[in-house]
Amino acid sequence: MWARTPTEGSGLRDHLETPRGLGVLARSPHSGAAGGAPCGDLIRVSVRVQAGHVVEAGFEAQGCAAARGAGSAAVELAEGSPVLEAGLISPEMISAELGGLTSAATHAASLAADALHRAIGLAARDGAVSLPSAPGRTLVAMSGGVDSAAAAQLALDSGEQVLAVTLELWSDPGTDGERSCCSPQAVLGARGLAHQMGIPHFTLDLREEFGAAVVDDFLDGYAWGATPNPCVRCNGLVRFDRMLALASRLGAARLDTGHYARMGHDEHGPLVRAGADPAKDQSYVLARLTGPELERLHFPLGHLDKPRVRELAAAAGLPVARKPESQDLCFLAGTGGPAAFMARHSARRPG
Repeated sequence: MWARTPTEGSGLRDHLETPRGLGVLARSPHSGAAGGAPCGDLIRVSVRVQAGHVVEAGFEAQGCAAARGAGSAAVELAEGSPVLEAGLISPEMISAELGGLTSAATHAASLAADALHRAIGLAARDGAVSLPSAPGRTLVAMSGGVDSAAAAQLALDSGEQVLAVTLELWSDPGTDGERSCCSPQAVLGARGLAHQMGIPHFTLDLREEFGAAVVDDFLDGYAWGATPNPCVRCNGLVRFDRMLALASRLGAARLDTGHYARMGHDEHGPLVRAGADPAKDQSYVLARLTGPELERLHFPLGHLDKPRVRELAAAAGLPVARKPESQDLCFLAGTGGPAAFMARHSARRPG
């Protein structure tokens, strides 16, 4: 398990009087923002990553004093840290750096943490993060649900050095974020769960790629009377390629997921086999993965059924052990179904 050395916070007043990194790196391509119109507070955090460390960080903030202090605290915690330690920075750590915040101001710490992780995620996606390969280091895809959490716990139990990644994908504005695996709410939930488990977390923003490769194809197919399978297309064209690239940049040889599938081999190389539980088998959504991709994948839940996975999660004290699962497509959760979705988004595909 990873750990950061606790530090004695400087206090909100100190960060307001002497803000760390205010206005620094304002033009950095690796900047993340959180907040905005709904709450009136907006925090933008920028980072420069080199040799596996956050060598410089800066912030800008609008809104209440707590937002300015939280942005400064995020910079204080991140600057000079190894990237893997920065992946552990949580709202609670930012609040502690400020000497504790009132319940009304804790949202500022959440915004600052989210902005920081978005910035680090952009740096990792763009190749600014490059760590040497480390034996036993594994990247786990975490959605915030019980299956991916159980996969992460099994990796921890086996002695792996575990890192986590969550994808943020395009979704309908009316999506129920609590039921979607890749919504902004899901990212926050997965990151919080990873931190609770002592796992550094990274966020990959793939909204643009997902919209172009998956959503537009879904709209076209549905309009022409076809039955698209967005999950197969997403896994084959968007999701796994980017996660495996991130694993390489983080020095992890393997990517674990919570899919109910098993690995096999024949004379042509690796292949995906059905999961042991026929009621949960997900091998079909992995049909477009290539041999080189399969060589680096591990499906630790493939031999288990859902009740056993929930038992493992409960035994580990994971708060998602009894979390309900959604049967909706990630970008349709709570939107009223494909017909209503088509009516709202037909203009996305001219003609």
